[in-house]
Amino acid sequence: MKGLGTQAKIISASRRTDIPAFYAPWLMNRIRAGYCYFPNPLYPMKFHRVSLLKEDVLGFVFWTRHPAPLIPHLCELDQVGFVYYFQYTIVGYPRIIDPRSPSLDRAIRTFLALSAQVGYERVIWRYDPIFLNHDISIDWHRSNFLRIADAIGRDTRRLVVSVIDPYRKTQRRMGSTDKDLTYHPAAYDELLHWIAGEAAARDITVQTCAEASVHVPGIIQGSCVDAKLLYKLSGRPEPSKFRFHKQREGCLCHQSVDIGANNSCGFGCQYCYATSNHERAVDTVRYHNPAWSCITQHVQVDEHPAQIS
Repeated sequence: MKGLGTQAKIISASRRTDIPAFYAPWLMNRIRAGYCYFPNPLYPMKFHRVSLLKEDVLGFVFWTRHPAPLIPHLCELDQVGFVYYFQYTIVGYPRIIDPRSPSLDRAIRTFLALSAQVGYERVIWRYDPIFLNHDISIDWHRSNFLRIADAIGRDTRRLVVSVIDPYRKTQRRMGSTDKDLTYHPAAYDELLHWIAGEAAARDITVQTCAEASVHVPGIIQGSCVDAKLLYKLSGRPEPSKFRFHKQREGCLCHQSVDIGANNSCGFGCQYCYATSNHERAVDTVRYHNPAWSCITQHVQVDEHPAQIS
């Protein structure tokens, strides 16, 4: 087992799976226990241990498209003194693309309820990934985006956008639904320029997620994992320097520890980069035990105590 040190960390929960939607009881059990394990994304049978004690955690970033199962537990996090915010995905693609995501109406209702409970500064809307093809046109996005923005525009102040990355597995899946993911920079720039204008009209800042090549007026490169926001929410003074993750080109996220696992999200989004096998992911959700120390299995804490931080 590899320890991660004792300096206060940002806990990312999680880029690799939707912990609020599928693993909220597990997360709360691990917070109460004060630690959790997570698998190495490149070597899944190797595990890392990270402290979840209040003194060791700067804050949580919750990545989700369905936070409802976690919402009842937020008061407990507040009582302990944890700070957190949500990266909340609402896109509204057809079922052939997002087969098990919440309906658009349900996602909007939950977004509004969450923002009312924790404040709009802590609920960031993600309209990503954006893709264009024969069925999903610029006009489709305009109509769809306006429907969402008109519903939640007063309940958030930040919007994150990105253009789909055509990974091989993504192309294979999307190809199976007869989708053309050919990248047309001018078309995407036109759409992003329009989105920037609609967001500005609602006093919403637009930032990109790992998009070094996007240069559209009104859209800035941003940090999805934002230490500055967590320091602001906590009332603690910022350090003089921040450490950056630099996971991909254009990524400005601050350094964090992601406690999720690949192939463990049950939504089955066709464009997901963290899931290579949707059947395996559904099985992970089905057989998961909230009492485990790791999402994917129980890791014994007494195996190598000298190596555990």
